[in-house]
Amino acid sequence: MANRRNAPANRPFLITFSGIDGAGKSTQIELLSSHLQKQGLRVLQLSFWDDIAALSEMRAGAGYRVMGSSDADPVNEPSLAPRNNKHVRKWYLTAARLAFYVLDVGRLYRVLASPRIKNCDVVILDRYVYDQIANIYSQSYAGRSYAKLLLSLTLAPDLAFIVDASPAAAFARKPEYPLEFVYRNRQTFLSLRELVPQLIVISEGKAEDVSSEIYFHISRSRLAERASTKGKPDLAAASAVVRQQSSCSLQNEPTAGV
Repeated sequence: MANRRNAPANRPFLITFSGIDGAGKSTQIELLSSHLQKQGLRVLQLSFWDDIAALSEMRAGAGYRVMGSSDADPVNEPSLAPRNNKHVRKWYLTAARLAFYVLDVGRLYRVLASPRIKNCDVVILDRYVYDQIANIYSQSYAGRSYAKLLLSLTLAPDLAFIVDASPAAAFARKPEYPLEFVYRNRQTFLSLRELVPQLIVISEGKAEDVSSEIYFHISRSRLAERASTKGKPDLAAASAVVRQQSSCSLQNEPTAGV
C-alpha cells in the first residue's frame, strides 16, 4: 500500500521473509545472511515472534490453555508444539490478536530504532506483520479494513518475500499445525498481494534455486548500490553467477492451485 510509513533513508536495509510453516524460510534466511556477509555487509537476523511480538510468551501460554490437552504438549513434544497457536480461531482470541498486532507494530518501530540495529547494514526478519495479517485475514469488509489499517501503520520493508511451498510438503517437514490450516494459510498469504503488491512471491524449488531468485532481487535493489559505495564486492555480479546456475522461475503472481 502506498501510504505505508517509510523510515529514514540511513536506516539499515530491511528484508522480510513470510510464508507457511515448513516452506524453507529459515534455510533461505541463513543462506542470504551468509551471502551478504561474504560481501562485507553487517547483517542482523531477527525473529518477529521472539524479538518483536509484544508479550509473546503470554500469548503462547493463553493459546495452550485454550487448546487444552488435545494438541501437542510444548514441554513433552516441543518438535510438534505450535509456537503461537494461530490456527485456534476462538472469537475472543481473534479479538485479542487484533489488539496485540497493533502493539506489535509499535514495538517493531522501537526495536528498529535501537542502537544494535543502527550499527547494521542489513536486518533480516523471519516473519513480519504480513504473517500476523495472514493469521486472521478474510475477504469481508471488516477483515480488509483491519488489514489496511495495520498496513498503513507498518514500516514498508525494502524487500518482502513470501516463500511459497506445497502445503503437503511443508506439513511433512514441519507438522506443527493441522494440514487443513496450512492449505488455508497458504491461500491467504498469496491473496495478500492484492493489498501489498510489493510482496515478492518466490515459487517452490530446490534451496539453491530459490536462493538465486532472492539474490536476483537483492542485486536490483539499493542494497547493491550501498555495498558498492562502501567499496564492497559487487552484489549484482555475485548474484548473477548464482542465477546462471538456476532453473527456478520467479512467481510474481499468486497461484490459483493448492
